[in-house]
Amino acid sequence: MLKNSARLTPSKKIAYSAVAAALLIAAQLALSAAQGVEVVTVILLSFSYIFGVWCGVFSALTFSLLRCFIFGFYPSVIVLYIIYYPAFALVCGLLGRISNSFYESKRALFIAAVNIICLSAAAGATATAATGAIHVAPAADIAINTAFYILGGAFLALAATCNLTAVFLKGDKRANSLKVICATGVAALFTICFTLLDDVITPLFMGMTQQTALTYFFVSFTAMLPQTICAIVTVSTLFLPVTSALRKVL
Repeated sequence: MLKNSARLTPSKKIAYSAVAAALLIAAQLALSAAQGVEVVTVILLSFSYIFGVWCGVFSALTFSLLRCFIFGFYPSVIVLYIIYYPAFALVCGLLGRISNSFYESKRALFIAAVNIICLSAAAGATATAATGAIHVAPAADIAINTAFYILGGAFLALAATCNLTAVFLKGDKRANSLKVICATGVAALFTICFTLLDDVITPLFMGMTQQTALTYFFVSFTAMLPQTICAIVTVSTLFLPVTSALRKVL
């Protein structure tokens, strides 16, 4: 996979990256009216995974700049997208360098890392909800805390799935399943980080007051939950088919 992508000429890398950026723009436009539903994550993840870091980051930057021509050049959005999507493509491209043999030879280390990350995220989300650390308004607090509990449960389910996979599956099936779990976890964490980064960048650029920033956080957070669930569902179901189709192009 990595060797094949390394053999691509610079012109082919640019061409494939341009096609990927166009596909990302088309996918976002097609689903822009459906709040919380998107396939950009699984497309960029799969493309970066197969074609490598260079192509992934290039297509992510192209997509981030092109979407500004459609939705407007807002400084906070430009900074947010230029930081987030290339970073996401970078991590996904690095994931593509991990061979199937790694998931077997370093299985215990991988499973331990997944459990630590997922359980830490679940504990953080649950603690935030239980302590009511984020306060906007009574009605809003209920929605936010419920969302945190759901996120905590999602990460617990991901950790449990990883453990069950390691115990009951063998060989390539186990390696492929662990690969999907890893990709799904990365997609979920980055989706959450996107909202949290937006909650920092946008209030700073717009000079919001503390209360206005909290209100903005509530609005964006309610959109984050369906986006995160969508990322988990789309990546867990489409990652292997999409990467398999892209691998045939190389």
